[in-house]
Amino acid sequence: MERGAAYIPCEGVRQPRADLWTREIRDYLLGRLAAKPRAELLKEAQEDELASPPVRRWWIFDGKRYPMLDGPLSENWGWILQGIRRLGDTFNPRLRLSDRPDGVVDWGQTLARGPHQPRSEYVVRSSGIGLNEEEYGALQGWAGWIAGEWQEYTRDVRIESRVEWHNFPGDVQCPFTLERLRRWAHTARRSRWPLLRGIVAESLRPVLEPEELDRIPLPSDEAKLFELLCLVRVARCVASPPRNLRWLSSEADNTIKLDGARVYYQQSLDRDLVLATYKREGALVPAVKFFHVGIPKFVDLAFDFETKRAGFDGLIIEAKSGSQQFEDTVAQLRTYRAARPRGLSGRYLVWGIVENPGRPDATYDDLQRMFADADEADDVWVFSSADSIPVVLRAAFGFDQPQNAA
Repeated sequence: MERGAAYIPCEGVRQPRADLWTREIRDYLLGRLAAKPRAELLKEAQEDELASPPVRRWWIFDGKRYPMLDGPLSENWGWILQGIRRLGDTFNPRLRLSDRPDGVVDWGQTLARGPHQPRSEYVVRSSGIGLNEEEYGALQGWAGWIAGEWQEYTRDVRIESRVEWHNFPGDVQCPFTLERLRRWAHTARRSRWPLLRGIVAESLRPVLEPEELDRIPLPSDEAKLFELLCLVRVARCVASPPRNLRWLSSEADNTIKLDGARVYYQQSLDRDLVLATYKREGALVPAVKFFHVGIPKFVDLAFDFETKRAGFDGLIIEAKSGSQQFEDTVAQLRTYRAARPRGLSGRYLVWGIVENPGRPDATYDDLQRMFADADEADDVWVFSSADSIPVVLRAAFGFDQPQNAA
């Protein structure tokens, strides 16, 4: 996946392996249980069932693209709210009461009112211009529903909401049942108004058609897909399942907030800090500049913990797919470790993960002994396959080996 580019479906990876990787990644995004054995969570798990797929709101607000918008829903609130107000002002009931028979009188409805009215009133049909009753109800109801969804999403993922709702709309009935949402979506899809068809109906689709979330695109590049696989496997072990997950949207928005941890995917490195790590090599820095030699620009994966865990402040990870081996991760990890900003007392697990190591992974007991003997004032280096991610984390953080672990 090129940085800043939209995700596209996997095509370049060998298909059987791609299918397994993407299924496991999507299982995490949708709140499904992992098919592979895994470690117990480092923090106490959520006891109650997730109400919806963690990534659903992200997909509605940040991930999904709407043809009539320039960018995601979250960046177009001003235009959308203005459109709701303008469209709502066109509301024209198809039937109205009049004290005179002007226009097209619906005599059946008029006579059905009975002969004993305090004054003569006629049921008159409108011109049919503007929103009808069903469309107006769907627009007003959706506005109340989407406001609540946005407020819950921004609160859970801890981002600032600058939307000025102005108590709009003020008289929407709750709760927003699936049946009510289906009715609004049906009305919106059949409407001639673009705002209803293109925004209201499409934003309801991920709720009413869960299979749309199964089609959330992932990168086509094998290396990037493997990095996301490692991200998900580590995330399952270091944090409780998220209620709302803000997934990866763009080059400037590749941070995921989890319970007690922050994940950085493809975190940018300052060029000057990277070059500073080369100064001990004598004339290397001027040679790199003169010959325009490429240097590491991004850290594959990094996890920062809100509080220390077993003496660690986080993880720094280099992930290599294909036939690459542990030694292929060392040079980049050395640069990441030295150039990535961290606190003065920061202590990290520096981790090289490969898909197909040329030797067996270290056992749980061997890893436990290694961590016990490690210098408590320095980073700890570890190397493993992606399949051993739970084993490494069990050994590093000192919790009991679960019965269902490999």
